[in-house]
Amino acid sequence: MRLQQLFCAALIALLPAILLPSLALSEGLRVAPVSFEVAAPGATANLTLRNEGASPITVQARVFSWTQNGQEHLTPTRDVVVSPPITQLAPGAVQTVRIVRTSRQRVEGEEAYRLFVDELPDQSRRGGATVSFVSRLRIPVFFVQPNATVPTVSWRILQQGGQSWLEATNRGQIHLKLADMSLLSGNKATFRQNGLFGYALGGSTMRWPLQRRAGGGQLSLSAKTNLGPYRGAVGGG
Repeated sequence: MRLQQLFCAALIALLPAILLPSLALSEGLRVAPVSFEVAAPGATANLTLRNEGASPITVQARVFSWTQNGQEHLTPTRDVVVSPPITQLAPGAVQTVRIVRTSRQRVEGEEAYRLFVDELPDQSRRGGATVSFVSRLRIPVFFVQPNATVPTVSWRILQQGGQSWLEATNRGQIHLKLADMSLLSGNKATFRQNGLFGYALGGSTMRWPLQRRAGGGQLSLSAKTNLGPYRGAVGGG
């Protein structure tokens, strides 16, 4: 299958995530969508905030550049901005936040960002025995060239200090999102994690600690991904 066809398949697979119903960030705040994939030369996207609670709320939005080199790194950036960065929502109010890529550099492959959406504490309610918390949602934002190469990921298990690590090296340009991940010895699962496991960004290496030793012998990895069902061989460190 040509790379362009694979990329289209990836976009189709991502549509359910992009079109998910709004996510409740707190008792009153709802946010939609919960991920973005913007095809270059497109440079804008819209986030919808809705206050379904009985009290006014204040919401702050910020963007961070997202990279991986064995660990995840989030760095403040001006290459992508949001407007407005802070907004107050009365009960029942709806606000659209624009996400804009301002960098004039051409997107090479795929650029990854995290949009932080924070519900700020109500300062008028602080004091006494009341404890205020900040609710936070971290939304993936990707700007991608249509001809970007699909994920090509190699996997291995590392053992360091009695801890097992799963390492992914992605030589493609597009991220691979992993959910409902299992490590298998034959058809027997030696490790399993339901729900979102993580992202292997394009052109990057990422490691995840495993809750227990993954076991010996020849392993394979099975997961649901943004490209559909996935299975790959896992080497030893």
